[in-house]
Amino acid sequence: MLDYIEITKHIQNKNKPFLGHLQPEAVYSSGMEKYFVEGCRKMQIEYNPSIGVLKLKGSPIYFIQGHNFTSEKKKYIQGIQYVENILNIDLFDSDLDALESGVILEVDTKPKYLIAGHKAGHGFEMRENPKDRGGIRYFSDNQLQLKLYDAGRNIVHKQGMTMKGIIKESGWNPEGNYLKVEVHYKKPHLVLNNGRGIRLADIFLPKWEEKLKEDLFEQYQRLEPMKTVELPTKKSDLSSADIILLSLAEVSMNQGIDLKKVL
Repeated sequence: MLDYIEITKHIQNKNKPFLGHLQPEAVYSSGMEKYFVEGCRKMQIEYNPSIGVLKLKGSPIYFIQGHNFTSEKKKYIQGIQYVENILNIDLFDSDLDALESGVILEVDTKPKYLIAGHKAGHGFEMRENPKDRGGIRYFSDNQLQLKLYDAGRNIVHKQGMTMKGIIKESGWNPEGNYLKVEVHYKKPHLVLNNGRGIRLADIFLPKWEEKLKEDLFEQYQRLEPMKTVELPTKKSDLSSADIILLSLAEVSMNQGIDLKKVL
């Protein structure tokens, strides 16, 4: 499930972007111009004509459909193509600077109990905000951030009634429990491609879709489960880590991933 991206497009003189449909935001002394492109959610565009560099930051799936409870590849690509048409330039040959990829798991217990069952391990530093009331926990190193959060709670508190209805049609049950496991790659080329650059078009290739799913599994396995946390369910003494790991494994197998590569 793809979400947020940051990309850089190197502009040739004859292929300057059309900026007439963008919302101007600011101009900086460096020559960089900041804009927003309007959709269901905004995406940010930074353009520096003096050096021929355009950057796009945002979530194409939020932009095109207003939520990320589901993220179909076709819809995601439509979001990018919409911006391409506005700018009148090709974006798929852009360099990939940052990327979010994850999966939403429907679980049998409240996500906050599963989230509480994890602490930092294997090079991660853990962070959480008391205001989130156990609904989210971050695990970071200098190349990526792994996040566990209550996806259902996000919908309840951040979406309006109309969008909640749309998300329900996509499969969300307001009475259900949904945990999202998500990786934000600060330096995707280092983590995923041995330091070699990644183009935006690459992440839609089948081998890259598989690579992202495998790496999500591997990054989750870096976490250290907290043995003392007890879940308010009768799960045959499974730990919270076991429950999430099994859920990830089930999703991976349903999507054709060979677990021998990641276990």
